[in-house]
Order: sequence, then C-alpha cells, then structure tokens
Amino acid sequence: MIRAVTDSRDLPTAGVTPEPLTSNAQSDSETRLAGIIGSAMDAIITIDDDQRVVVFNAAAERTFGIPVAEALGQSLERFIPERFRTAHRGHVQEFDRTNVTKRAMGRLSSLFGLRSNGEEFPIEASISQVEIRGKKLLTVILRDITEKRRAEMQLLRAQRLESVGTLAGGLAHDLNNILAPIMMSVRLLERKLAGDPEGLEYVVMLGQLADRGASIVRQVLSFARGVEGDRVPTQLGHIIREVADVLRETLPRSIAVRSELANDLWIARADSTHIHQVLMNLAVNGRDSMPSGGTLTFVAQNVTLDAHFAQMHPDATPGKYVSIAVTDTGSGIAPEHLDRIFDPFFTTKSHGEGTGLGLSTTLGIIRTHEGFINVYSEIGQGTRFTIYLPAYPLEPGADVPADKSELMARLPAGHGELIMVVDDEASIREMTGRTLTEFGYKVLSASDGTEAVSLLAQHQGQIAAVVLDMMMPFMDGIATARALRHMAPNLRLIGSSGLAEKRRLAEAEDAGLVGFLPKPYTADDLLQALAEALKER
Repeated sequence: MIRAVTDSRDLPTAGVTPEPLTSNAQSDSETRLAGIIGSAMDAIITIDDDQRVVVFNAAAERTFGIPVAEALGQSLERFIPERFRTAHRGHVQEFDRTNVTKRAMGRLSSLFGLRSNGEEFPIEASISQVEIRGKKLLTVILRDITEKRRAEMQLLRAQRLESVGTLAGGLAHDLNNILAPIMMSVRLLERKLAGDPEGLEYVVMLGQLADRGASIVRQVLSFARGVEGDRVPTQLGHIIREVADVLRETLPRSIAVRSELANDLWIARADSTHIHQVLMNLAVNGRDSMPSGGTLTFVAQNVTLDAHFAQMHPDATPGKYVSIAVTDTGSGIAPEHLDRIFDPFFTTKSHGEGTGLGLSTTLGIIRTHEGFINVYSEIGQGTRFTIYLPAYPLEPGADVPADKSELMARLPAGHGELIMVVDDEASIREMTGRTLTEFGYKVLSASDGTEAVSLLAQHQGQIAAVVLDMMMPFMDGIATARALRHMAPNLRLIGSSGLAEKRRLAEAEDAGLVGFLPKPYTADDLLQALAEALKER
C-alpha cells in the first residue's frame, strides 16, 4: 500500500481518501498508477525537495522492514548506511543540477541500503525526477540484490574450486610419483637394517612422514575432486589420538585439547584419511569460535540407537554406532544459522576468512560412510558436533587391527613369477622392480603402453601379471590394458593411479583389470595386490 503526506492533487496515492477530483479520467489514471506502484516487485520511494519520503510502496516496506506509516516523512538518509550518506548527498545535488545519474538499474556498484534492524544490504537502483506544480519529486526504484550477490560469489567460488581441483590433480600425480618410491624403499630398508636399531628408527620415521604426505595428498583430492577413499575396518580411537596430538602442537596454547575414549570402542568401516579430515574440520571450526582460548574435547563411545531415537532423527536408523563428539567452549552458533551451517558456501566469517565448505564437506563424508551428524549449540556456551558411524561387526574371535600396517604385517612373497611393471615414471619402475625382486618375483619393465605390448609379444605365455599405470602419455592405461588382454585374455592386470575416479575405475574394470593400487602405494600394498591377483589365476 502507498500512503502520501503531500496534497492528493500533487501525487497519485492509494489508501488515502482524496479530495474531490475534477476529472473521472484523471481519477482513473491515478488509480491505475497507484495500483502499479503498490504491486511492483521492486521497492519504490519518492522524496520531495527536502528529501523526505512521500511515497513508500509495499515492496519497500518488505525490503527495509519498516511499516509505511513509519517511513513516510522520514529523511531518505534513514535508509542509507551512515558511511555512504555524505557521498549520497553529493550525488543527489549533482543529479538535481544535471538530471543525469550513473545509478542505472542492473549495474553493480557500491550501493547499500539499511534495514530497520541495522543490517546493510547491497542494492541496484535507478532514479528519476519529475516536477509537479513547481515541486520537484525524485523517485528511486531499487532492488535488493543480496541473493544475486550470494549466487555470484558461490559461482566464483565454484569456479575457483574447479581450478583448484584441476591443479590438485596435477600436483597429486607428481607428488604420488615422488612418494611411491620412498614408501617402497622404506620396507626394503627395514629388512636390511633389522640388526641396526638406530638406523631402523630413522627408517620408520621416514616411512611415517611419507605416509603422512600421502594422506595429505588424498585429503586434497577428496576435498577438491570428490575422490572416494578406501573404507576398511578401522579403530577410530587411533585416528582421534593422532588428531588430538596434531592439534596440541598446532593450536594456540590458549586452547586445551582433551580426549576421552572408551576402552572397548567398536570398529567402524571407514576411510581413515576422510575421518581425519572430518575431525580436523570440526576442530578448526571450534578453534575459530574461541579466539580468546577455551577447551576442545573429543569423546568417543559405543552407542545403540533404538527406534524411538531414529524417529526423532530422520538420518538415523536403529543399530549400533560409534559416536564421536567434538565439543568447544566457544561463542556458539546463532539459532537462525543452525539450519544453514551445512549448506555449501554458507559462512558467518568475514570475507576471505572462510569458504563455507568445511561443514558441508564434513556432512558429505559422513553420509558416504552411512552415518549422520547432530549439532547442539548455545550462544556463549559453545557447540557440540556428534558424529555417528555404524559399527562394523567382526566375526567372533577375530583380531581387531590396530592400523593398516597390521592388516598387512605378513607380507606374501613370490615364487619366481614374471611380473611386468608399466609406468612412465622411471623411479617408480625402479623401486617397484626392486621390491618385487626382493620378495621372490622376476621383473620386466616398460615405460609406456607401446613398449608393454612389445614385451608381452616377446614373452608370450610367460608373464603372470602386469602392474599398470593408468595415467601415461600417448597410450593410457585403459588402452594398454585392452591391448594386452586382447593378446593374452588370461593375463592378470593390476591398475595404479593417484586419481581413483569412479568413472575411470569402471572403465578399468571393463578393460579387464582385476585389482587396483591407489598411488602412492607401499611394498605391503603391492605384494598384497599381487598375491590376490595370482591366487585367482
């Protein structure tokens, strides 16, 4: 509705009883105009010579959060943030003199409005001037572009992430090629230095650092490109302790890190790198809410959820779970933000201080693990995120693995089988070949697909298996695999790549691969994969 404080003969109005009109045509025209202004989707504000509001339509009321009756008679500056008012006065004076404005609707510029609650918001605006009976009236038509700006920022962030993903893929490929020979060398050095405790200690440390580097590469790929991880029976307590140790070394000393873990914590089927990423994301979220210090606590325990709990939590199903609660004593999350904290790109942090992707990534990872997250927060009291991961049932009497290395502690050796290693990276060919030779295999090496096909032709019927890089120039792994299987249909092919995308894995399986080694792989991974492939031969 539009209400005016000027004489009704000066300006068309609605919601006001006009003085008698001299012309039915004029009355009809004013009624139509009032209807158009009142139903307009954009905010329309008209001001007089004193810059007092004389027209304030319904869209303006919604935009600024101010009732029409309260807005009428107010200075236009009431709707402009204080830091822009001086510039606004100069612009109005210039417009009054030249009747020309650069503030055209649809052009992005540094224009902001001020809502009744003090919130600033971006606008697009156009302005026009009309003189009625010697009185100048300025009409501003403006549009709240908060959502438009947000969509533009999300698009820019998505484009940046796509670029990051492409860059991450290239870096991961190179880093994996560097880490793989190091990780295979560690196992060989451990065997040779078995009688040298001091030297063995250094080698073990080297292996741990290489594993950590490989873990970081996988985290980057998981975030930037959505690469899926390897979910195996995992003792989550080990991951929590590792994360807590890292945080104690890296967080400000004003933040205490505590952990409370059940002694009989159940096993979960999980990717350790992804769970590590989840816990770090939640820890960083907690750190940011405690700029003056506080306490970050990890609590892990076994829980059995019943049907009543599942009814109260739509993402849950009854059953046994391992729960991990990450609690901070920070500022808390405002109630109006709780429903949006997992939305991609949503953040309450200042520009440049957060991407709004940490919690959405966390939710995505937990859902792929068939789990769910609950969050509880109070302003000034802190926040608790509770992760629920389905417990993994072990066979009665089965041993609980401490970590991945224990799963592969007993390394299978070869019995003179001839293995061909195909990789365009010389260091990987060299170390893979040495590892296989050390463990009882014979080895052929090829630097590309063409050479692999030639070697297979020369050793027809002798090669038991092929370890094949999937990302080679000229003739990639898929094409090489198809050519080799065409020549030797029963050949056992094991693919290897640092970019295990679902589409490529499906293509590799169609090409006849019976196993896959994610780079960088260790000697343990290599020997286990070969043993499995040859067992089925």
